[in-house]
Order: sequence, then structure tokens, then C-alpha cells
Amino acid sequence: MGSGCDAICDRCGYKFQANIGGGFIFHLLHCDKCGSEKSIGFDEIGETHLKFLKGLPGPYCIATQESDKYVQDNYPGEPISEKEYNREVENLAGSCKCGGQYTFESPPRCPKCKSAKWTRDPEGTGMYYD
Repeated sequence: MGSGCDAICDRCGYKFQANIGGGFIFHLLHCDKCGSEKSIGFDEIGETHLKFLKGLPGPYCIATQESDKYVQDNYPGEPISEKEYNREVENLAGSCKCGGQYTFESPPRCPKCKSAKWTRDPEGTGMYYD
């Protein structure tokens, strides 16, 4: 489950929405240079996602547990590790228009000054999404 919140940049004071993490059926990656977001659905990942599910000891999440179990029991391909899976998803995400790379590890950044140092706005709102 991902989350979002109103944020304030520690460097320039700009207020923005910071989103972290994917949902039940997608991943959310950020550019390692500018922080822009890229959402990638599991259906876009295709066979690589099936290989990842095959190697998990249980379901990816409660919401997809039935379909995950079906894949684990019936998918004939070889499982892959989380490290290999993340590398494949990042390759699929490709390059950002700024020249950076979308990665799982890159944090949200201030859209104005590109700083990764920000604080949750105490007067703002937050949300969880799937």
C-alpha cells in the first residue's frame, strides 16, 4: 500500500504532494535526479511479475492472494529473486526525460529545487492508496 502526504521542502519551502510506494497492482518509482513519478502496472510487467510471484513464500498482498496462489501453483516458469525483479522493473521503467533513471529506491523530490529533504506538512493532509 502506498501513501501520499502534503510536504514542505526543507531547502526552499515549496509545498507539494509526496507519494511513496505502489499499490496492490502497481509499483510507483521515482527518478533519481528530479524525483518525477512513474507508475507501472503489474500487467505491464507481464511475465517478469509472474516469475516474481512464483518465488514468493506467500501472496504479494491480501488483495491479490487468490490470483497469486494460482500463479504460484500453476505458472511453469522459473522464479526470480526480488533483486532481479526490481532490476527488470527499473529497466522497463526506463529513463526520465531529465536523463535520470526511475528506481524503487529514489525518494520523492521537491518539484521546484529537486531536493530530497522534505518534511510532512503538519497542516496538510495525508492518504493511503492501493
